[in-house]
Amino acid sequence: MNENWKKTKLGKAIDFYDSQRIPLSANVRRGMQGKYPYYGASGIIDSVNDFIFDGRYLLIAEDGENLRSRKTPLSFFAEGKFWVNNHAHIILGKDGILDSDFLNYWFKVNDISSYITGAAQPKLSQKNLKEIEINLPPYDIQKEIVAIISPYDTLINKNLERI
Repeated sequence: MNENWKKTKLGKAIDFYDSQRIPLSANVRRGMQGKYPYYGASGIIDSVNDFIFDGRYLLIAEDGENLRSRKTPLSFFAEGKFWVNNHAHIILGKDGILDSDFLNYWFKVNDISSYITGAAQPKLSQKNLKEIEINLPPYDIQKEIVAIISPYDTLINKNLERI
């Protein structure tokens, strides 16, 4: 770790938007079918005729077996107009402190199992998410790292789509 990197708890580096989440039962969603994605812990699970978010946000799985198995990414971006249930945290990195893209890549390669609770139903509570320690390079270095990784990530995703 470089001497300019700082160990930081995520709670000091991210803003939460969880309070804006509104879960909808499958029955309610059937009556609300539409064009806006409805996200859960692992991605889009339905489409509805309304949205509660408009922009680009990082979603992090809050519960479910995927927190342990990691069959799908623990974090992913939702962009545009969309709805989120209460199984995914909605966050953004604080401007000038933590780049959201950097954090997304961080979640892809780091083990957070010690912050997950629950035996039958694994859970990453907001409290525990805030406690995750991350070694943060300066903000401009985070942006440089993302600029290097991102084109490779795009290439990998395009190849996976072809396959």
